[in-house]
Amino acid sequence: MKILLVAPVKDVNSEKKVVKSIRFPMISLLYIAAVTPDIHNVRIIEEEDEKIDFNADFDLVGITCMTGTAVRAYQIADEFRKKGKKVVLGGIHPTVLPEEAKQHCDSVMIGEAEPVWNEMLQDCEMDRMKPFYNGGIAQCLDDYPLPRRELLTGKTIFGMQPIVTSRGCPYSCDFCSVWKFFGRKIRHVAVDNVIRDIQNANTSRFMFLDDNIVGDQVYAKKLFCALKELNIQWVGQASVSFIKNDELLKLAADSGCRGLFFGLETVSEQKMKRFAKSMKSQQDILDAISKVMSYGIVFHASLVFGFDDDEKSVFDETLEFLYKSKIPSATFNVLTPYPGTEVYYNLKKQNRLITEDWQYYDHCTPTYIPRNMSLGDLYSGYQYVKENFFSLKNTIHRFPANWRNPIIFTLANVGMKKEFKSEKAFVRRRLENLYEIMERKILCMPV
Repeated sequence: MKILLVAPVKDVNSEKKVVKSIRFPMISLLYIAAVTPDIHNVRIIEEEDEKIDFNADFDLVGITCMTGTAVRAYQIADEFRKKGKKVVLGGIHPTVLPEEAKQHCDSVMIGEAEPVWNEMLQDCEMDRMKPFYNGGIAQCLDDYPLPRRELLTGKTIFGMQPIVTSRGCPYSCDFCSVWKFFGRKIRHVAVDNVIRDIQNANTSRFMFLDDNIVGDQVYAKKLFCALKELNIQWVGQASVSFIKNDELLKLAADSGCRGLFFGLETVSEQKMKRFAKSMKSQQDILDAISKVMSYGIVFHASLVFGFDDDEKSVFDETLEFLYKSKIPSATFNVLTPYPGTEVYYNLKKQNRLITEDWQYYDHCTPTYIPRNMSLGDLYSGYQYVKENFFSLKNTIHRFPANWRNPIIFTLANVGMKKEFKSEKAFVRRRLENLYEIMERKILCMPV
């Protein structure tokens, strides 16, 4: 069979498209291609880089999607089905809402697709596809071949190739559904296989997509020692508790680590305790930032606004901390109640969700009614923090503390400022639509 695997964009309309400065490279479809028998011809399209030809000759179309890309994924699926093609949908959103996804495809892959992918291919060839295939959670990641990197044609930041060493997360954050998809037990790819994968890639720069590259510190030590011999550069994601292990931090730097993404979520000491984070105070975070940067590693923080205990003061408090810390770069998000998370279920139960139109679930559009501020307050506060953090004055203020990585610092800040400018008008239009939806909901409520 001729098989097309697609990673959709959030919004195909170029007039509304937000410029993305930091794009996470895709890898899931490379694994699906790898477990596909050689008798089939496989092509991958990342819609971020390449347009889809709906008249092309394919027997089967596989589409992976998250909540933010679900609307576009359904559009693609519907269009191919009109052309008489078989379509299968998979990924975290179809796993959480399989009945919704099934309305747009012939089959839904629930959970990890690799265990049941070949069964589905055989059924497709015999024209007996099941409505749902449940792959569950694979126990051994070494049962699968290495990802087919030759099929990755899209451009990535700094030419970095994606790589994964583990699946699963032991934490159960109420705003995240990753642990429900991959499980709470961390499963690893053998270090030897990771090294072999890196050696097969045509680059010396990598982005580890693990939710926490140091989730298992014994494994991480073995990995970093092996990476040290390869003379590569890499970035990844880690928990802030990582900084308490000086040996591991040094090994990471020596192995080529140039940047780490940390999910701080908040700098409010009250909320830090509620999240049960290893950092209990702003001083703890300041020490962590300083320590990571002393090893020449860029500290990139992710912060979220809109929790129920957030008040309008959170925006100034965050800016003051960021100014004091001289943090190299940061990502700012509006809390997004993804289906499958406790936040989503709680807001839905409280009738506070404004919409379940997934195109609005983009990290920057408020899709629910905040508790301690208005919808407009949340959005304007979020914009206020971004505008000030990426201002020329603030960027110059932070630059001297980041002299070890001047190029990365400059590119990250200039790129994210450009993204912010393109996002601003886009989200404002969406917010106007949400106000209209709110008004209609209020009018329809019983008196």
